[in-house]
Amino acid sequence: MNLPGLAARDVSVSLGGRRVVEGATFAVEGGEFVAIVGPNGAGKTTLIRALAGLVPAVGEITLDEVALSSLAPQERARLIGYLPQGHVFHWPLTVAEVVGLGRLPHTHGAGLGEIDRSAVELALTETGTAAYRDRAVTSLSGGERARVALARVLATEAPIILADEPTASLDPHYQIAIMAMLRRHAEAFGVVVAVLHDLALAARFVDRVLVMDSGRIVADGAPREVLTAERMRTTFAVEATVIEVSGSPVIVPLGLSDKSR
Repeated sequence: MNLPGLAARDVSVSLGGRRVVEGATFAVEGGEFVAIVGPNGAGKTTLIRALAGLVPAVGEITLDEVALSSLAPQERARLIGYLPQGHVFHWPLTVAEVVGLGRLPHTHGAGLGEIDRSAVELALTETGTAAYRDRAVTSLSGGERARVALARVLATEAPIILADEPTASLDPHYQIAIMAMLRRHAEAFGVVVAVLHDLALAARFVDRVLVMDSGRIVADGAPREVLTAERMRTTFAVEATVIEVSGSPVIVPLGLSDKSR
């Protein structure tokens, strides 16, 4: 089965008159799980929002070789599931209702059919949120709301998931569970690109790491190739040693480097 891919060619984004992303070029093949990492203010969130079509960008973004700009909003919503950071819910909808919103690109505003309800139930089960289905989402803890937000994205059944800090607010158990879930989604359905700050967690699950610094992609490769002591020094301004555990690099910070921020 051919899985859809995602590509960016010379993508740049300006916000408030300032260039935030500069000349980003990369391709994610179907089946790949890719992390975007980098220091605060590097442009990670802006890049992933551009990939989702949420901020104006110059350059070319393609989904399975089709230009993002040529897709109607509803078609784009069926292809891309976007998980923003923060997981803010303003209305006291039940958890099941929130997850059901992920089906809007398929229902055209009509009620949920059998296929839609099945997708919602599967997403609730996969994220461990089925027990909360009748609770108001505003009554949940930050970590619980994070899992509900991911369940809404999974319910969309979009082949491409773009996630901004999907493991923020989660305890170690659910950090691992969510990363494993995203790994399975990429392998079975298409592509996952996630902004991550936990480098060890990224190295454990992703195929590739894109490192951003000052709006540019400065490294792109397998975790063990990219997450090096030298990269920690030059990009993250941290002196670190890198050890390998179960085949994945683990960064152990030792102190600040001479490149202070």
